[in-house]
Amino acid sequence: MKRWLANLVVLGGGLVFSLLVAEAALRLVGVRFPAFYTVDAYRGYALRPQVEGPWTREGRGWVRVNQAGFRGVDVSTTPPAGVLRIAVLGDSFTEALQVDENLTWIAQLQARLPASPACPLRRQFPGGVQVLNFGVGGYGTGQELLTWRHLASRYKPALVILAIYPGNDITDNEPAARTDRPVFRLGADGQLRVDNSFRQQPATRWRLSPPGQLVEMAVTHSRLLQLLNEAKNRLSARPASPAAAPQQPQGSDQAWAVTDALISQLAHEVQGQGARLLVVSTSSPEQVWPNRQQRPEEPFRQEQRLAAMLAKSQIPYLPLAPQLQSQADQQGLTLHGFTGQAPGEGHWNTDGHRLAAAAIAPWLCRQ
Repeated sequence: MKRWLANLVVLGGGLVFSLLVAEAALRLVGVRFPAFYTVDAYRGYALRPQVEGPWTREGRGWVRVNQAGFRGVDVSTTPPAGVLRIAVLGDSFTEALQVDENLTWIAQLQARLPASPACPLRRQFPGGVQVLNFGVGGYGTGQELLTWRHLASRYKPALVILAIYPGNDITDNEPAARTDRPVFRLGADGQLRVDNSFRQQPATRWRLSPPGQLVEMAVTHSRLLQLLNEAKNRLSARPASPAAAPQQPQGSDQAWAVTDALISQLAHEVQGQGARLLVVSTSSPEQVWPNRQQRPEEPFRQEQRLAAMLAKSQIPYLPLAPQLQSQADQQGLTLHGFTGQAPGEGHWNTDGHRLAAAAIAPWLCRQ
């Protein structure tokens, strides 16, 4: 028994030593894969506060999450005097981990607005414009409404932009059971109800528990655990590269009804705080696909339906996809995807972000 225990101690000591050497080696060569997301009791998951590092799964962006849990520098909840504060709610096209912070359409919009002599905002807000990025990858309109309630509303913006991704935001609002997030449904009385049954899922309960939080803390600080976590995530998310343009999913009538109710509720809550809601929609890959012959026959069907829906509520709306398609064709640009990483697919590259900011800025000045 003593020999067995001695061998066990030696084995354990050797294992610990090997892990420490591996950890030190990864730090020495600069390998890091920060875990940018954490569990959230209200939204299912959210950006992890005070994490910083490179994002390399698609594109390559240096990402900084502030102490409040959204991308960017720390800011006061009270807007500076004379400054127009704009809060942007959205999914991964707003979050934009694929590019450096200063190249996102959020940062470029902030730079463009006060720089335009013709923009009334320059005269009305001598202190400039501050655009805050509350986007989180994978969010639907329901989680964006919850982001407003539990985070963005604290920062007292004068304008709120809801950025809708036509590729999957409507289907994300399907009133079907989810294990990783809350689900909104319409009751028989037409009122929105939130289903938080995701909190009872074993995975969520584990991640919210003290042992689960301890594991998350270990992943946050250990380069070796980050590497293992990154390998797991990449293996589970390997996409097949399509030979033709991806197909845009069409949401059900139920999903559209829930979307309508969610945007109306968001507009009501934003107005209740003395602010104003605006909506923009981004482009999806098939709408600006490099090979024009492979694009859908009706690439802007979602935008047309969204425009009709928002017009009833008198919510200003800017569909970006038609403008971006025209610009991409005229300039011979590919707006989605990155060199060596399936160009044409996925998220906006630097050209996509640049053209989006260029289109939004003058429209916003007219509002």
